[in-house]
Amino acid sequence: MNMECASHEISSSDENTNLVGVESVVQSWMIDYYFATLCRHFKARSAPEFHKALKIFEALVDELESCSHRSDHPSQRTICCFLARVIDGENLDVRYDRNAHITPLMSALPIWESLKEASDTALHAKIKTLLIVQSVAVCVKKGNSQLAKETLQWLEKETEIPEKLQGKLTTIVSKKDAYDQLLMNFTFNQLLESVDVFLDTFSLERSSVFLIEAASKVVQARHERSEKTLSEQDRSDRTPTSPESIQSEENEEQVDPLVQNMRPKRKLLSKQTHDLWKPETAMKERTTCKRISICKVSRRSSSPSELQSNVSVMSKTRRKWTVEEDRKLKAGVRKHGEGNWRMILNDYEFNNRTGVNLKDRWRTLKSKGEDF
Repeated sequence: MNMECASHEISSSDENTNLVGVESVVQSWMIDYYFATLCRHFKARSAPEFHKALKIFEALVDELESCSHRSDHPSQRTICCFLARVIDGENLDVRYDRNAHITPLMSALPIWESLKEASDTALHAKIKTLLIVQSVAVCVKKGNSQLAKETLQWLEKETEIPEKLQGKLTTIVSKKDAYDQLLMNFTFNQLLESVDVFLDTFSLERSSVFLIEAASKVVQARHERSEKTLSEQDRSDRTPTSPESIQSEENEEQVDPLVQNMRPKRKLLSKQTHDLWKPETAMKERTTCKRISICKVSRRSSSPSELQSNVSVMSKTRRKWTVEEDRKLKAGVRKHGEGNWRMILNDYEFNNRTGVNLKDRWRTLKSKGEDF
């Protein structure tokens, strides 16, 4: 009797382990699928559909952040952060940064810099130049000369601009010339098309499209079966129907072999009902704190005044650091090195904390002699 109980416990443990592994792989496929979907919407310039898919993608990546066998999730997330800012590039009412004066394209620049290893050198340099030019150009074309001036000043401090390019942009801002030859040569459409080229290269080299391929096979099988059914119905309308032919058609319609093979077998996991993962329950804990970092995927606010109000309210209260936040900070320092707070914010969620907050906390952890 005791041996039977022990055997049952071992079996249950194995099944739970399998369940966790299966869920992780399925979520991984879903991330690949939504990444491909986001790339498709970006290329179609469909901002509404892009942002719908973006919310799902962010939730999936957050759920699978600790997955060890998928090292490409961080770069996929970073790319989607970049795409979101570029697709909103001409909308000066949208903000992704805590600073209300940072436009989407300005916010996209440091993210693009972090993707240097993921892109061709020449293409990376071209897109960087387009981002710099268009960050200023969008403000000039919208008639916001003050923001254009502030943008150029920010660019001069935050990134390296060739001296010749800097001089031309200064002239454009001072003259408020939206039709300068430089702006005609480095257009927003060219920026979008260059990003398309980058996405094609990245997707070809790294991204898996298993779900898309599997779904395509199912759709193709259904289409072929539908055509076959229509053809048989057409023949039956012209010829008498025998009992044997009716039985044959019923047998053919019972099972689609391809679909049957692609269905998960219940015995792979368990016949018992364990605490299965459900999207709505898995997300309950996340809904209490909104993801806000330099690489926040979705928008912060469509109203700069609303953003400023939220920031002032948050600054009045000091939140205690959680064990999970400490863990992420340590992991970030191990990955990027001490002092690279922006890169750490890019990869991990710290719920509205700044690089200064991370620096101060890191100093505190070191003074306590924490094990890193």
